[in-house]
Amino acid sequence: FGVDYTYEDYSGADPVLDYHDPEWPIQVREASPNRRGVGAAVNAAPGGEALALQAVADGGRLATITGDPPAPERGVAVSDVYVRADGATLAALATALEQGLLSVHVAERLPLTDAAAALDGAVSGRPGAVVLVP
Repeated sequence: FGVDYTYEDYSGADPVLDYHDPEWPIQVREASPNRRGVGAAVNAAPGGEALALQAVADGGRLATITGDPPAPERGVAVSDVYVRADGATLAALATALEQGLLSVHVAERLPLTDAAAALDGAVSGRPGAVVLVP
């Protein structure tokens, strides 16, 4: 299932749902096989944990990175994924990027003073990276 707020055409995402619509977990369940919900979901939206849990089928899995996982229910395994800094891996990724082995779509360049707006865009799911310019 793809989640997008601009309803642009993304191949492979069918159906495309808007997580701002409070009915999206119901829509996921209705679109899933046997109307049970999805087997697994990942949540990165603060405050979206409980809604994401509603989209998961009984006995499924939910992973969240928000630090506020919902209590497990209906046999759904809930994982609170802690993201930690890893300088060595970051350095390897930077090298791969420099060598052209990776690419990043930069959607927007903003002054550092607009960092809050950049974060809002990232959390909202706007596609592409935002570069903050000091």
